Amino acid sequence: MTSTRIPSQAGRDVSPPAPDEQASSEIHAPPKAAGVLGRAWAVAAKDAAQELRRRIALASVFFFAATALTLVSYAVGPIGVPPDARAAVSAALLWIILFFSAATGLPRAYVREEEMGTALALRKSVSAAVLLSGKTLFNYCLFLAIAAIVVPGFAILLEWNVASPGALAVVLLLAGLGLAVVSTFLSALVARASQRNVLFILISFPLLLPLLLAAIQATLEASRGALSGSVLQVLVAYDGASACAAYLLIGAAWEE
Repeated sequence: MTSTRIPSQAGRDVSPPAPDEQASSEIHAPPKAAGVLGRAWAVAAKDAAQELRRRIALASVFFFAATALTLVSYAVGPIGVPPDARAAVSAALLWIILFFSAATGLPRAYVREEEMGTALALRKSVSAAVLLSGKTLFNYCLFLAIAAIVVPGFAILLEWNVASPGALAVVLLLAGLGLAVVSTFLSALVARASQRNVLFILISFPLLLPLLLAAIQATLEASRGALSGSVLQVLVAYDGASACAAYLLIGAAWEE
C-alpha cells in the first residue's frame, strides 16, 4: 500500500504530516539547546496562559478561599474562641483554608492536558521530568498567590497576631513547595482515571497529612515568635523526599 504524496511547487513529492506531528507542532517547544530550567519555565508559562484565558476556573480558586475565610471568621472568630486556645485553632484553620483552596486548582495540572487533547503532543515535545518541573513551578506560584491573599485576610478578620512574620513566610514557602510537588505528581497519576476528584482525595490525604501536621505546628510556633529547628527539618525533609520520589516515578505515572 503506497502512501499519498502531495506535489510541491518545486516538483518534488512531499508526504503529508502525520497526526502526531501536527499535534506536536501546536506546542511551541523551546529550542533543544535551551536548558532544563528554560523548558520547565516554558511549560509553566503555557499553563499560566491557559488559566488566564479560562478566568472562571482561576477565579473559582480565589472565590473558594474568600468564601471559606469569611465563614471561618464568622464561626470561630475572636469572639467565639478563648484567648488561650486562639493560636492553635488559628494555625489549624489557616492550613485547612490554604489546603482546600489550593486543592481546587492544583490537581488540574495534568487533567487539563487530557481534557484539551494536548497530552500526546506534550509527551513528544518535552520529557516527563521537565513537564513535572514546569507544572510544579506553576502550581507553586498559584499557591503563593493564594497565600498572599488568604494570610493577610485571615490575620485581619480573626485578629490573628503573628509574632514572627518572617518565620511564617519561611513556613509557607517550605510547606507550599511540598504541597505543589505532591499535588502535581498525583495529578499525573489520576489524569486518565474516570473518577479523578475522588481518587485524588483518597490518595492525597495520607501523603499530605504529615506535611500539613508539620505546617500547622510550624505556623503555631511562628505565631508565638519561636520557630524550632526540628519542625523546619521535617518540612525540608518532606520537600526533598517528595521531590525525589516524584521525579523518579513521573515517567511511569505519565508516559505509561
